[in-house]
Amino acid sequence: MATPISIAAAQMTVCDRWEDNLNTCHTLAKDAAKQQASAILLPENFAFFAQNLDKRLAMSEALDASTIGPVQQALKHIAQDTGLWIIAGGMRERHPTEQHVIPQKTYNTCVVLSPQGQLIQTYRKVHLFDLDIPNKVSFKESSTTLPGNQSAVVDLPFGRIGLSICYDLRFPEYYRQLSREGAQIILVPASFSAHTGAAHWHTLLRARAIENQCYVVAAAQTGYIDESMETYGHSLIVDPWGEIIAEKKEGVGIVTATIDLEHLNTVRTNMPCLEHRVF
Repeated sequence: MATPISIAAAQMTVCDRWEDNLNTCHTLAKDAAKQQASAILLPENFAFFAQNLDKRLAMSEALDASTIGPVQQALKHIAQDTGLWIIAGGMRERHPTEQHVIPQKTYNTCVVLSPQGQLIQTYRKVHLFDLDIPNKVSFKESSTTLPGNQSAVVDLPFGRIGLSICYDLRFPEYYRQLSREGAQIILVPASFSAHTGAAHWHTLLRARAIENQCYVVAAAQTGYIDESMETYGHSLIVDPWGEIIAEKKEGVGIVTATIDLEHLNTVRTNMPCLEHRVF
């Protein structure tokens, strides 16, 4: 049985200056380390966001290249400096066939790095956010992003982790698949819009925790990340009973909570829903 650990969810307001954003990531990771966390989850678009499409595509990096790019270099340095597991949710990954050219589309990829800075696991976002609500929010992720086609789980020293990104949250069948693969802690890095977040963010995260009897850790963008995109914030951590055990409503910073797999097993034993599944 894994010893209870503390995990941190980072909340950010990114800009189009990637150096500034990665410096913020480093500062938040240092804060997490001071609070004795073992891991930190960074939100979707943690490194960069800009309206300019050419800028976004130019900042993409190949994950299997012999020479890693500046985002990966920064994450490696942060991991080694703080001794944390880094789960960085949503960076632009070039397709392996386009390592040396600026692509037309990229993957939105979550990466897991060990405290030594080694890339352990990746997850390419499956569900892409295409939405147009007049006078509210308009965004078409598929215009610049390729969809992934498989789920991802990874065994870390403190539990079996299921990976997801933002809009995946609206598709319970994806989280059921993570549960079937043994996930105990589900991570949700996100850039939820203020409009949809106010309506559904807490409900969806608590539902995914209750349905799958997992811890759910959600790291979010907050405020305006450009003039047209206001994000919701409210990074939070939910336990397997659906209780919100930590939340940062607004502002840049971290929120931490204890992940206790003994508690998870108690919930699953007392209410054995996963054993009673038919489909």
